[in-house]
Amino acid sequence: MSILQINSPAANAISKFVQMVYVGLLWFICSIPILTIGASTVALYEVLLKLEKNQEGAIGAAFFRGFRANLKASFPVWIPILLVQVVFGVNLLYYAVLGGGYFPVQSVVFAVLFVLALTASGYVFPIMARFENTTAGTFRMAFLLAIRNPGWTVVIAVIQVLTLFLCWGFLYLPTLFIMGISGYMQAAIFNRIFDRLIEQGKITQTNPITE
Repeated sequence: MSILQINSPAANAISKFVQMVYVGLLWFICSIPILTIGASTVALYEVLLKLEKNQEGAIGAAFFRGFRANLKASFPVWIPILLVQVVFGVNLLYYAVLGGGYFPVQSVVFAVLFVLALTASGYVFPIMARFENTTAGTFRMAFLLAIRNPGWTVVIAVIQVLTLFLCWGFLYLPTLFIMGISGYMQAAIFNRIFDRLIEQGKITQTNPITE
């Protein structure tokens, strides 16, 4: 059997990779206004959480449906995250890059804070994509899952930092598509975390309250 036949593992892998790139491009286009990044990211994970389980339908239609449905609800989540990341990021840039090496303590502190904020936001949007919850409940669940899954939290942090590094180091070109690939790797992690907790009865699809 040829590896390029429709149902071969290689063909399926290529198809899935193309779908990742496609949804990454949709995320980039819909994130250009910056304020819509929250809705774009929720829509991204709605698609990728299903794609990782081979439950995806029409990628474009699913993405835009999720984008429209979460546009308003994402603002009270995304705006605080954006402000926190900007504050920590600007301070990190000032002390670590512009400071000429004279502020090592401040550089480390703001680097840690920036990574923590980045990782916390990494939990927030997949939670919004998978569960119905209030804004406060979403942040609470993200915090609880992050501290109760330290190993996965470290892996998620590494993926996100590497994603930023690739975008920075290669003149931002990967930004056009890399969120689909990076998001897929994280979606695989979140599916395992969510499914385990659902099986244990600790959370449900409509009432995700962690015990």
